[in-house]
Amino acid sequence: MNLADLGWNSFFEENYSLFAGSGLVPARIITREGNVYHAEGTGGPVETTVAGHFSYIAAGQNDYPAAGDWVLLRESSGVYVIERVLERKSRFSRRTAGRRSDEQIIAANIDIMFITAALDGGRNFNLRSIERYLVMVNDSGAQPVIVLNKCDLCADTAGALQAASTVAGSVPVLAVSAVTGQGMEELTLLVGRGITAAFTGPSGVGKSAIVNCMLGKPVQKTGEQRADDLRGRHTTTTGGLFFTKAGGIIIDTPGLRELKPYGDTESLDNAFPEIADAGNGCRFRDCTHTDEPGCAVRQMLDKGLLDEPRYLNYLKIRDEMDILDGLKSEKGRMEKKAKEKSLSKLLKNYHKSEHL
Repeated sequence: MNLADLGWNSFFEENYSLFAGSGLVPARIITREGNVYHAEGTGGPVETTVAGHFSYIAAGQNDYPAAGDWVLLRESSGVYVIERVLERKSRFSRRTAGRRSDEQIIAANIDIMFITAALDGGRNFNLRSIERYLVMVNDSGAQPVIVLNKCDLCADTAGALQAASTVAGSVPVLAVSAVTGQGMEELTLLVGRGITAAFTGPSGVGKSAIVNCMLGKPVQKTGEQRADDLRGRHTTTTGGLFFTKAGGIIIDTPGLRELKPYGDTESLDNAFPEIADAGNGCRFRDCTHTDEPGCAVRQMLDKGLLDEPRYLNYLKIRDEMDILDGLKSEKGRMEKKAKEKSLSKLLKNYHKSEHL
């Protein structure tokens, strides 16, 4: 398998040129188990770990390799270590759980992200959830596609497609069934040779079943749903790379229990374009679209031109992003204070040694 088969292109080649003659060889991260990374390059699959000095050049956990990352390996006596992570073309991430502002990278270098929901009558078809995923994917740099799985269990697939289109904007919406194969050919054709696609969505929507269907073999474990609410149990706990017969690359990401976008207002505006466009007509530039006079968004809502649940979800996600910005600023201040304290102590010890 050559690098192009693994998704290597001119973007990564240009970044790799900075390390020409270094003896480092590129490989792509397949999955991670603890401190061990499974990677694949021109020499085939290898197991590797990060170099001992990696923690000194990494600003945080988001700088460590994730599924889909291109890394540079150094080999010594048959042992491979990761020296660098090449610049990411795209990164699908979320904010870590709790009050921390850290970023958790779920998958990297994705070309197409399939936002997956299910039409089996449970809670896995939720427009507000799809909106959140759209914010996250818009921030990642990947092309979003909405996939409605289990259409064979839905009495009104056309109605579900229409409902999804109200939040999709220009994003394509496909109805598929991993069981009957309906719509799967159209889905598979989107993932051509060298294209990396990933599936994201809550547990129980059938992401792993779709992956198995596209690959034509059961490479991913599928799970049962809870009888009371049709919600799924997590069967994928880490991301992994799989290769289609047509040369496409698929990453199956874990189901996300907690959706906390890590992006900025631009990714929010891209997911809610009609609100962003209306906001340009507000009387005040810093309008919050809540109770200010002359708010074009509120006028749009009052005229019935904007769905209220969608509007409220927009405000909720925006408030979460504002809180995240505050946490980021506080974290930055604390880190700066810690560095200044460390430097002050270093200078104090230096001057003290001069007088000994």
